[in-house]
Amino acid sequence: MQWYWVDIAIILIIGLSVITGLFRGFLKELIALSVWIIAIWLAYNYSSVLYPWLGNYIQDPTVKTITAFIIVLTATVIIGGIINAVLGFILKRSGLSGTDRLLGMGFGFIRGVFIVSLIIVVIQMTSLPQEEYVSQSRLYSKFTPVVNWISSKVPDLINQAKSLDKTNSLVDFPSDFELSQA
Repeated sequence: MQWYWVDIAIILIIGLSVITGLFRGFLKELIALSVWIIAIWLAYNYSSVLYPWLGNYIQDPTVKTITAFIIVLTATVIIGGIINAVLGFILKRSGLSGTDRLLGMGFGFIRGVFIVSLIIVVIQMTSLPQEEYVSQSRLYSKFTPVVNWISSKVPDLINQAKSLDKTNSLVDFPSDFELSQA
């Protein structure tokens, strides 16, 4: 069997993730992942608080909703990045950086496998798996257990996300709310 570009792409994705984990370390990687999860959750649940403030600048409700989501997400990621940098500085001073970097490599490997598996889940929704460069790939089939696990969880996660009660927001504004009413 020969190596196809799919194999090289898989190796590159996992390799870059491992190298990133090595340089950033486990703690910074874990904090970064946590920040993204928190940012998405905050943006999903609390972008409605920002929505009315955008009324003077954006008229289209869809664009306003997306903009509010992006602003909350971006602000949270920036604040989390600052916290991550401070904690990274403290960790560097603690003398645990060698162990932290080794664990970061492991975290990077797991993240790389997960990213490749997510890409394969998407690829399986197309006709690409029938192409020779995919079907004959040395590495593509090695991800089957992870891909099957992800595929079994995705419908449940989508249903849970759809059933979330958005009234848990701090403020629930009516769709016709304007700042002049406040």
